[in-house]
Amino acid sequence: MNRKKLWPAILAVALAILTAFAVAGCSSKEEKKPAAGQPAAEDSLAKIKAKGKLVVGMNAEFAPFEFHTMIDGKDTIAGFDMDLAKEIAKDMGVQLEVKELAFDALLATMQSGQVDAIISGMSATEERRKSVDFSEVYYQGIQTLLTTKDNVGKFNSFNDVKNYKIGLQLSSLQDRLMTTLIPDGKFTKIESMTTLLLSLKSKQIDGIVTTKVVCQMAIAANPEFVIAEKVTIDDSSLNSPGVAVAFRKGSASLKAQIDGTVKRLNQSGQMQRYVDDACKLAGTAPKK
Repeated sequence: MNRKKLWPAILAVALAILTAFAVAGCSSKEEKKPAAGQPAAEDSLAKIKAKGKLVVGMNAEFAPFEFHTMIDGKDTIAGFDMDLAKEIAKDMGVQLEVKELAFDALLATMQSGQVDAIISGMSATEERRKSVDFSEVYYQGIQTLLTTKDNVGKFNSFNDVKNYKIGLQLSSLQDRLMTTLIPDGKFTKIESMTTLLLSLKSKQIDGIVTTKVVCQMAIAANPEFVIAEKVTIDDSSLNSPGVAVAFRKGSASLKAQIDGTVKRLNQSGQMQRYVDDACKLAGTAPKK
């Protein structure tokens, strides 16, 4: 065959093949695009169900929210945050895995994808809502000053707080609140609430600002502790509705699932029963 006549035929076939691939590729891409006005699929919940487990970040040193105790001779994480985590995992139909972390490491660990959610007495403050999303509120606390019977007479108003050494859990709601209200305060910031309580007991600090239910647990175990009732702490500047479950932004399906569990527990009164049971256990159960 004449090569001059053959080349046009080869080129025509090649062009036809390339055109077919191009059309197929365009069609495939177009099929993946959502319809006009429809958001792209969000698979945060599907991913958890696919792996068969919900990984929750928790700082288990914050009784009665979450804490270590001995149950049937075994070191166990208990508390109403733990009860909530179990209910959420059960409703999802997956296993629960708890990853224990320092409180100030929780948000960064979740953002890196190592945990799916945080259930650790975390208040849904305006500042935190800039970087993560939260579920419906499952607990609302009152900010309180815990001190000793020997020191309580020193605290007759909020203005007295600035004159004494006050302990705060590092990166907590109370940390942000108190350093805002009293920029030049004498604060000792420690990541562990257990260590803070020991510091108060040994008189290294004069008081601790934390939520009231935590103070009540501390008093049950330490008769020398007392709440400074004359000190009122205004936390309205935090613009927080209360304590909630945190997860990465854009996790719409996960939020809807968790909200369903939280609403069910709140409306049935079961969440309050979990709180009551955790308070009793934290005050009476033998600790690790």
